[in-house]
Amino acid sequence: MEQNARLTYLLERLATHTATEDELNELTALVGQDGPGVSIDEVESWLQEHGEQPLPAYNPQHWTQLADQILQSDKLTENPISRPARKVHFQRRWGWAAAAIVLIAAGTWYLSRSHQPQPVPIVAGSTPVDVSPGKNGAILTLADGSEMVLDSAGNGVITRQNGTAVVLKNNGLQYTAEGPGTGEMKYNTLTTPKGRQFAVVLPDGSKVWLNAASSLHFPVAFNGKERSVEVSGEAYFEVAKDAAKPFRVKVPGKISLEVLGTVFNVNAYTNETNSYTTLVEGAVRISPDGKNGGAVVLKPGDQLQAGGAGMDVTRNANVDKAVAWKNGLFNFEGVGLREMMRQLERWYDLEVVYEGNVPDVRFFGEMSRKLKLSDVLTGLERSDVHFRLEEGRRLIVMP
Repeated sequence: MEQNARLTYLLERLATHTATEDELNELTALVGQDGPGVSIDEVESWLQEHGEQPLPAYNPQHWTQLADQILQSDKLTENPISRPARKVHFQRRWGWAAAAIVLIAAGTWYLSRSHQPQPVPIVAGSTPVDVSPGKNGAILTLADGSEMVLDSAGNGVITRQNGTAVVLKNNGLQYTAEGPGTGEMKYNTLTTPKGRQFAVVLPDGSKVWLNAASSLHFPVAFNGKERSVEVSGEAYFEVAKDAAKPFRVKVPGKISLEVLGTVFNVNAYTNETNSYTTLVEGAVRISPDGKNGGAVVLKPGDQLQAGGAGMDVTRNANVDKAVAWKNGLFNFEGVGLREMMRQLERWYDLEVVYEGNVPDVRFFGEMSRKLKLSDVLTGLERSDVHFRLEEGRRLIVMP
């Protein structure tokens, strides 16, 4: 980490609990600039290495006032005719604000959990006190219809099909040709339930990452003139180049993509109004599923939205937001409460129910997908939205 002397000094003062209030404010300002030498990632790395000491003295009034000031400054001015959604920058990179630097030292929100009031009422019974984040895991459905749960399977060859070995290693699947197949096309389906994510290397070397509540249907071997797969939910593709065999991705009932070699993300959950295809590298041609005309070619940085109103392309889209999940983050830039809750529902394996007149809130910022549910809800509680966790992972959202 390239540190200037002043930043290093301030970080050391923080780690040893000797920083004055003025020094903490100065450190907050430096990190808030997120510039060369003081980027949030670099500071996070430094704190993870040096910040194992207990948290500095906690002042509830100081931190509560700070959080309230931040949230208040983010609210939109009310219009006497139409009331806009409230905007909440509840999590920029690692806290409600740059002042939340102790978050990294604590490995949680910027308030020490031992000092926080319990934010989420838990119904008495067998319900766990907290809900852990999602993890790697999936179900592999073979060509004969049999299923293999991959969460607990050990590394090594787990099956052989049509001249192809299926190997589980490094928290993912890899399909490797061992000999000539029978010529018959056999298909597998990889499915990630709620609270799971998984990766697979296809027979041609293409890599696919599946987000929670998603599936990928693909042949055990690409023996034909093209490589064709079907996806639902969300998947990130790194397609191996092969000009002789175009790679096609079909989202049933929505869109069809054709690529030669490229990197892109497809978000096509059935409970979302629109699907989104975001191109990172290369080029893709997208057309409405089942139609020959109306194809659109995307360039890097483009995002195609497909829905009932047709297809629309956004140039210079927020690519980081689209692929944040693959990098272990939630990106809530401009995301409404209900869309956010659908993401949390998939990742934490929840049933979300709305009770009463829940306010229209729009959020901004990023947060780690490694946080427990209680840590997430602690931040949301300050947006005039409240929660009750009941048995069976049933999360009640209330005003």
